[in-house]
Amino acid sequence: MFVAASKSPGNRIPFSVGMRLLLAKWRFQKDPRLKRNPSPPTFYTPAKLSDVEGFKINPNGHGVGAVVPMCYESYVWLPNPAWKWVEPERDGAVVYESRGLEADLWALPVKWSEVAAANGKQMNKKAQWTEICGPHTNYGERAVLPNQNWTWAPRQQNIEPSAVHTLAEVLSQWTSRGDRCLSGQWEGSGFDWETKARIEFPDWTYYVWSCRFGDLIDWLKQPDSYVRDSEMPHVVWPEDRSWFMAILYSGYSSYVAGPRQMTDAILESDLEAYEVELTDQAH
Repeated sequence: MFVAASKSPGNRIPFSVGMRLLLAKWRFQKDPRLKRNPSPPTFYTPAKLSDVEGFKINPNGHGVGAVVPMCYESYVWLPNPAWKWVEPERDGAVVYESRGLEADLWALPVKWSEVAAANGKQMNKKAQWTEICGPHTNYGERAVLPNQNWTWAPRQQNIEPSAVHTLAEVLSQWTSRGDRCLSGQWEGSGFDWETKARIEFPDWTYYVWSCRFGDLIDWLKQPDSYVRDSEMPHVVWPEDRSWFMAILYSGYSSYVAGPRQMTDAILESDLEAYEVELTDQAH
């Protein structure tokens, strides 16, 4: 959903994620065809208290250490891509926004490294979006010039479906489709999903459910939508705790913690990924 500066899609300015959710919820309340009872995905089942006990979490953590547990061998940062508005159905493009009776908006994903290079900046693990994106408005949510290599900022509280496909190939070497996983959502997301299991970080508390790895991956691979956006899990880990993933509710990124062999495989994949330390600033 965008504020229209003109009828040209390229001139539309995106709202913040919070405003997009508020407007989407308002639409659901006003349109009886779209009403639904908020409920967790059908493949979720109650988690056990033992599922969340024993995690080594630094109560004084900050940065990356405030969003993932301690004592994993290594950690990687996965920045969500920015987006460049393009003509419909261009190779590699996806529907960035479905607009009903109006023409959909299509966009190409753009890596942070590509944005940084276009602005003469050095991309590294410490880079912040507003520092590398070049001329922008609204805290970096919209590019100012039409010839910039991005139009819209990375999406928050999200991991792109295309990234899930690649990430699943790596994680499946440690976790099988039928293996039990735990999936948590930030307590402030707005849904009253009954569960007694919670995991607490310094600044965030997540309510946790049980599911199968394959079911969760299939769900995350679905195209972006209001339902996917609002029901996005924010922490995920397998029952054996061999790895841990955090999808930031308030941020442009995801983080994966796990054994060195796993994080090396992520770094060597086609995903944009950077190795980070627990003391590094989160994005």
